[in-house]
Amino acid sequence: MEDNKTNTGATEVSVESSDNGALGLDIGTSRIVVAGGSSGHKAVTQLNAFVAVPYSKMTEAILQQNKMVYHRNGKDLYVFGNDSERFASFFNAVPRRPMSRGVLNASEPMGQQIIQAIIEAIVPRARNKEMLCFSVPGKGDGADANLVYHEAVIKNFLQSMGYEAKGINEGLAVVFAELQNENFTGIGISMGGGMCNVCVAFLSVPMLTFSIPIAGDFIDSSVAAVVDEPITRVRLIKEESLDLSRQPKDKVTSALHIYYDEVINSLVSKLREEFENSKQLPKLDRAIPIVLSGGTARPRGVLQKFEAALKASGFPVQVSDVRLASDPLTATARGCYIAAMSEVR
Repeated sequence: MEDNKTNTGATEVSVESSDNGALGLDIGTSRIVVAGGSSGHKAVTQLNAFVAVPYSKMTEAILQQNKMVYHRNGKDLYVFGNDSERFASFFNAVPRRPMSRGVLNASEPMGQQIIQAIIEAIVPRARNKEMLCFSVPGKGDGADANLVYHEAVIKNFLQSMGYEAKGINEGLAVVFAELQNENFTGIGISMGGGMCNVCVAFLSVPMLTFSIPIAGDFIDSSVAAVVDEPITRVRLIKEESLDLSRQPKDKVTSALHIYYDEVINSLVSKLREEFENSKQLPKLDRAIPIVLSGGTARPRGVLQKFEAALKASGFPVQVSDVRLASDPLTATARGCYIAAMSEVR
């Protein structure tokens, strides 16, 4: 009997690569997204999460009947990706995360195997050493020590799938995806699950990159703790119905407002501090745009809260506008795809 296998079932969907095989891959704490196709706008997303259950023939048969993707390792079955959320709801369980604060979760022994299984489910094997660019977070509190290891592990795995793999700063990927009309000059911000990543780019060159270790997961866990609600319920409210442009209607939305303010104010404060302390930035003769992306930037009102915090901060650089990415969930992957295409050319 096979002890270690992955069943990707009928739910497997992979992205077609472009004519030259280039792909972009966003390895996020909350989601893994691959972008490809002729324009890079075809994207497939999987939750970067899993639920473990003891192995039995009956459980495995039920997973197969429901066409759920899973990985078997010894005495356990691991339901991963988008199916993990559906499976967790059956058992009122909290999915486990292979990553924490933007990098591999050192306290999760199955983390690397699950990430590999998710990637294999959505990324086709390379045929001729095609170029694949993948996102890596910027340096920041809590991230520096693990960044080198995290990037090397992901790169080695992608190379084992036959790709020529290259890491791209997550904030820079947002600039590539959204600021083509501005000659790739401006500020790209990815507000993800584990951290917020920032890149200030001038003519596509990253002049300043950093991250802060609070984002969507910090909001979810903080709110869940103070209102005594399951973290899964808090996250669903945040993702499906939260409107930060309206007054909060109950204790959960009130707490979500408070912790969103904390993340946004911390982000703007760090951005102002980095601008004031940096000696590498060129003199800008015109106002520059800011683009917000990532799942944490999606709720209505985030843009307005960010603009208000920026205005109140006395930001040292003129900003032309603050905008939301055309598709916040796929912007980083699309930017990685653009970077891969430029490497091919």
